[in-house]
Amino acid sequence: MDYKKANRAYLYAIISTMALTVLYTVWVNFRGGSLDIIANNVLSEMVVLIPVLAVVLFHGERLGNVIIFKRIKFKSILLTLLYVLLVYPLITFVNSISMLFVDNTVLAIADEILSLPAWQVLICVGIFGPFVEEVVFRGVLLQSYQRTGRIMGSIILSAVLFGLIHLNFNQFAYGAVMGVMLALLVEATGSVWSSLIAHGIFNSIEVIAMFSSSDAFSEASQYIDGFASGDLKWISIGLYFIAAVIITPLALCVVYKISEVEGRKAFFAAIPKCRKQGYKLITFPLILAVFISLAYMIIIEFLLSLT
Repeated sequence: MDYKKANRAYLYAIISTMALTVLYTVWVNFRGGSLDIIANNVLSEMVVLIPVLAVVLFHGERLGNVIIFKRIKFKSILLTLLYVLLVYPLITFVNSISMLFVDNTVLAIADEILSLPAWQVLICVGIFGPFVEEVVFRGVLLQSYQRTGRIMGSIILSAVLFGLIHLNFNQFAYGAVMGVMLALLVEATGSVWSSLIAHGIFNSIEVIAMFSSSDAFSEASQYIDGFASGDLKWISIGLYFIAAVIITPLALCVVYKISEVEGRKAFFAAIPKCRKQGYKLITFPLILAVFISLAYMIIIEFLLSLT
């Protein structure tokens, strides 16, 4: 699928997400109903997946040509686990920076998450969510953008859109960074399986950590308030920054090793030098989708500041 169709698919995903948000808000406020975290998350993922796959199928594309699920080696899977652990300091640092300005979205709903069975949350957040998001962002969008020859641009753009789809500034910040790291993994292996495994490991670790220390997470809001206003934030951010500077290069070395294991070292090393084919990647539907996303996020932050 070409980049223009991919951009339209993303716009449709944003519109359907907005429609779901509006309908759900009306339902809650006027009908008194509500969905639990699991149902809400599944529905939110589906309104992203369905429009994107619909565009792919409507234009006669074969899913196997757009979403590359090539088998990867067992050694690459083990290195992927190491890669995820090494990426953690960078993600944590970016998350801590965002928390200076906005609330941590996940911790804000920690009590509601912990009220559910751990296995349900693990399946939903650790398996289903990563599957949908990798199919859409490292599958359809990244692969479509790459057909222009702009490999670095494809990595960055798909990562930014991945952050934006969360529709809050906290998850946008670390989601975009995580999107880049996951896209590099796909480039190293040539398979969405690698990013799906990495994403699933990352989310599963978060879920397991949350339920393993439920008392700590149930008091998370108090900690976040203290973090945001006290001297602890600068010490923590400084430590996260140092850890990220030291450990992130190791993560890049690991993903480079993965490319070697998968026989893609030459391609991976040449990514910064890939010849462009004249395409800009940016189209009006994409600009509109980004505008809608940012406008929604700004409005939500403004409304939250009033409460």
